[in-house]
Amino acid sequence: MKKLCTLILALALLGALCACGDYVSLMPGTELVRPGAEESAEDVFQAAPLLTYLGWEDFGGSYYTDTPVALSYQSEASDGTRGCRAYVFDRASIIAACDALRSMTVTAPSPEQAASGGEYVLTMADGDEYYFTFGRLADGSRVLSTYTGNYAVEGGDALWEIEFPAYSSSFDLFDLYFDDGVRAFADGFEQNTPVSVGYRLGSGATVTSDDPAVVRQAFAALSGATVTVVENFPDQNIDLTDVRDYIFTMADGTYYTFSFAQRCLAVTAAPDFGTVYYWLSGIDALWDVQIMAANNNGKFEGGSIGGLRDDIQTTVQVANGERTDLTVAGIFVEYTIGEESGYLTLDGDLAMRFIRQVAAIQVSSETVAEPTGDKITISVTLSDLSGPIFYFTGDAIQQVVGIHYICDSGDMAALRQTITELAAEGNNTAAIEEATAD
Repeated sequence: MKKLCTLILALALLGALCACGDYVSLMPGTELVRPGAEESAEDVFQAAPLLTYLGWEDFGGSYYTDTPVALSYQSEASDGTRGCRAYVFDRASIIAACDALRSMTVTAPSPEQAASGGEYVLTMADGDEYYFTFGRLADGSRVLSTYTGNYAVEGGDALWEIEFPAYSSSFDLFDLYFDDGVRAFADGFEQNTPVSVGYRLGSGATVTSDDPAVVRQAFAALSGATVTVVENFPDQNIDLTDVRDYIFTMADGTYYTFSFAQRCLAVTAAPDFGTVYYWLSGIDALWDVQIMAANNNGKFEGGSIGGLRDDIQTTVQVANGERTDLTVAGIFVEYTIGEESGYLTLDGDLAMRFIRQVAAIQVSSETVAEPTGDKITISVTLSDLSGPIFYFTGDAIQQVVGIHYICDSGDMAALRQTITELAAEGNNTAAIEEATAD
């Protein structure tokens, strides 16, 4: 019994020692350590390269050959307010960003709340994306923000130096294309002024002016516009059917097209990425340019039905001898002129002469809601079996369903005369030669 009491007393003494804040060795050469008082090796945060920490080593080793097609940035304030997402597409900036990310090191957890931040996204050609969210602390240092918390990072300062449209005034409208040709067009405008400027609404006719004063006015208005914001949700916030194009044509035939959806400049800098829409300020000055103020007529250059614009342009090029790889295989004309109705089939040189006359018809920028008069339908078949259909009613041509542009009345009278003479006399080439003579 005495031994039992002694044992109980010893155990109580040991319990009391263990319950106190200090640990005492009971036997020489031994130590007692509170369980968990020291972290195990696996619990200690190990600094690591950022791409390794995120598990993206494969990307880090491949971006020079499999380079992302786009880099974007979106700012975020401490209250959660986000700015627009802006993009750059030049390889130099994208590689610089990748190099900066590869050089970063994640050093330690950071309990501090970021005062501001932003998200960077690298988009691959196949649509895969790599997201990096960084915060900036009050002292200017950077942290990587993840779903597990913030982590201090070192290195990679080159990433913060990359500039983005709508966040930097260094971008003008022409820089948004990330295209050396567009940049050269803008910088060399005074030395190499375009010979004409054209305007096209939707799939309608292109009306042009070769007046140097009008060309300069249009360019000045275009270059004076500035980006205010990048549209993050174009399908929701833009009427993508409200499209207008301005086309500057150079002396060598090169042309530069600037397309707009409402007041947004629509830019496809990387086909694999798609179109980006930039809201502009000051663009109304371009809308105010009266491209056809002098004669209100322009050479016919596009679309009887929306999807056929390219076929029509190709046909015009064939008729004008600009395309030698194609010929006009045949033309079918169905007409009602006055009291006469009928059809014609044309081929060979006669077809070429006829379509050349059609291509020379002047089309006004003005429209008519419900045209009346003679009806002429001209179906063209090219040697590759492509080809457009022209729909004329009275002195108007239908460019898209329900939209009719007014044509020059003299040109239309000549076309009707040619058709009636061909119908009455057969292959009357003289009628076409007279109509197309200068």
